[in-house]
Amino acid sequence: MNNSDLTINNGKLTILSVFGHGGELDKTQLKMLIGSEVIAERWNRPIEIENKECSMAIVAGGRKIICNSKMFVDIFAAGVSILRTEIEIREKISLNEIMIAIHSNAIIVEGFDYQSYANKRIKEIREKINPMKMVTYHPDIKKFILLRIKDFTPRLDHKALKEQYGEIITRFLSGETTTRPLHNKEIVEKTANDLSYYDEDFFLASTEGAFIIGCDGYINELRELLELAISLLLLFQIYDRKIDVEISNAFEALKKLNSSRYYFITHAPRKLEKSLFTVSEIGLVILDDIKDLMNPHKITNDWYYQSFYQKMLDILKVRDYGKLVQEKIDSLQNLYSTARELSTEQLALWLEVLVVILILWEVVYPIWYGASCAPN
Repeated sequence: MNNSDLTINNGKLTILSVFGHGGELDKTQLKMLIGSEVIAERWNRPIEIENKECSMAIVAGGRKIICNSKMFVDIFAAGVSILRTEIEIREKISLNEIMIAIHSNAIIVEGFDYQSYANKRIKEIREKINPMKMVTYHPDIKKFILLRIKDFTPRLDHKALKEQYGEIITRFLSGETTTRPLHNKEIVEKTANDLSYYDEDFFLASTEGAFIIGCDGYINELRELLELAISLLLLFQIYDRKIDVEISNAFEALKKLNSSRYYFITHAPRKLEKSLFTVSEIGLVILDDIKDLMNPHKITNDWYYQSFYQKMLDILKVRDYGKLVQEKIDSLQNLYSTARELSTEQLALWLEVLVVILILWEVVYPIWYGASCAPN
């Protein structure tokens, strides 16, 4: 650690690991997990169901820094959970050392590197949510890092901090430790996005993390809104993956329709209808619940929190994912409509053939029967 480094004397490192837990939970399941009633307006927000204290070590610069930490499990009923790890920093450590420890997996907890421990905990949480069930889970885990600094050296104002340490702050917000040269435009853009309320505070956010100074008294509210925005992001990614599978199934059914004369008496129409039903369920959830959760005015009445939540949705591009999912739902519905039209045409053609056969039978049979019964 050099004297020129940005050094954290007192702060908190929070790691959010957001993962799918296998589908939507109803209130009965949540009550079983939580063990008590939950305030009604919290049903569609991440809810804390577990917490534990443990000791962690950050290996940095040849040193091992022992930190007190707490681990929480926040569950979002729509289908996503969050493993939240809060690590208290009480010994001097540079921002660069923290970044290296994060990206080299040099945070140790209970004898495991953090990533291995997080994977183990996520597996346990999923088993707790879905006991004795065979569930296919979304493979991706969204990680988001928050570094909140209470005391640091050198002590600089915001302008000087961005001028002197803008590059390393930008690398932290980008989630990278590469030595690639950064253009000044990238640094200015990343360090200009301050979402804090007070002038003396700092809340720089990106798609990968947040760099925070101060925000005393309202940091928990910001974290909860951030958790909700990230949960919605992963939820749309889960929907996107499910819909891709159903579109593939529907397309295969459509190809069979185009190549088979007997499509309407095969299993293909049922597969197509099953895909449409699955995707329609997703569309209904989005329409009934998710759209409300993307409306800041339905989340909070406070104008600042509304603004913060809106900006986090924009930064994480949650609406873009939502539009993509809706476009795919519309595409599948169009595929189904096309299949119905082709199937109807096939059925109509077969009905016409059947009618012609019946007419011919009515005409030919009497003639044939009369001829066969005539005396020789």
